[in-house]
Amino acid sequence: MNNLSIDKMIKKYLIIGTIIVLGLLNFQTILKWGQNLLGAFSNIIFAILLAYVINLIMSRIEKLFEKVKEKKIYRFKRALSLLASLILLVIIIATFFGLVFPTIFESINMLLASLPKTFNQIQEFLTAIFKNNPEIEKNLKLLELDWKSFLQNIFSFVGGGVANTVDILINLISTLIGSLFNFLLIFVFAIYLLVDKERFIHLYKRLSKLYFPKKIQQRTNLVLLIIHQTFSAFITGQCLEAVILGTLCATGMFLFNMPYPVLVGTLVGVINIIPIVGAYVGGAIGMFLVFTVNPVLSLWFLVYLVILQQFESNFIYPRVVGNSVGLPGIYVLGSVIVFGPLAGIPGMFLGIPFIASIYKLGKIYIQREETQKKQEKVSELNL
Repeated sequence: MNNLSIDKMIKKYLIIGTIIVLGLLNFQTILKWGQNLLGAFSNIIFAILLAYVINLIMSRIEKLFEKVKEKKIYRFKRALSLLASLILLVIIIATFFGLVFPTIFESINMLLASLPKTFNQIQEFLTAIFKNNPEIEKNLKLLELDWKSFLQNIFSFVGGGVANTVDILINLISTLIGSLFNFLLIFVFAIYLLVDKERFIHLYKRLSKLYFPKKIQQRTNLVLLIIHQTFSAFITGQCLEAVILGTLCATGMFLFNMPYPVLVGTLVGVINIIPIVGAYVGGAIGMFLVFTVNPVLSLWFLVYLVILQQFESNFIYPRVVGNSVGLPGIYVLGSVIVFGPLAGIPGMFLGIPFIASIYKLGKIYIQREETQKKQEKVSELNL
């Protein structure tokens, strides 16, 4: 190595070291800038993610339109595919909310109506147990409530509280309007991305050919292809796993003669799209719904769901989602454990395909390095 190469290397490492030191000294400032930058581009990021999810449905519908021989229909295949995808998503979301919310409100009304009867039953049960203890029996008999007045007081308190919080109501409405406006911006931007996606792909290809060597282009394309395959397979696997869990939950509730089997099964399955912990959230709501009909049966539902969730977490989930993304089960569980505390629900959801992409790229890199070393050994032996 000549002196010029050594000087270049020293300068290179000095620059790198200086950048690292300055970065450490100004870590808080850099972090704040990063957060501001991320906040500024958050709507665009959400729009890209939304467009990506819709595109998974749209691209499959487009393939069906490719079989149509009618030229007029084929010409509008993108618009028709996009419209069909949006209609399908709206139907799924509307069906879910239409199924869940009316039943939840009905269950709350049933719970409020059954509170006096349940309280009296508990009081009678405890009185029977402590009938040989006069002091406890006397205290239990004193627990008489005028439920009509009690519920009226609660509703009047809530009503009075709402009437006196006009500012909070205005803030809530303004927040909802702002959120709705943001969602419309995200939605419109996502639609533009989907309608003109070939233009963006063509622009990427032109820029990569213009500024990057062929070797880097190939590697970048390979990385993007693996990330796309992994994320699309993960979303598909997650939906399939949610259907399996929801079906098992509803089937078990049918067999054990529990109320709301279809509703609770749907709820558990849909919320289970949040990896690992989603079923517990859906199960808590399901337990409440069962409790409004039969409090004792809700405990059996909880036992059944815990057993089902353990089976799902340890056997179904790692195999269905792990196999769909090409990731061993232990890595699936590990990514949820690590990314959950770091980034909450988005971390749980995105951590698995992210780790799966790194896992696949790592395997390709190791295989390539091993092949290269074998070829070098063969060349040395030949010499």
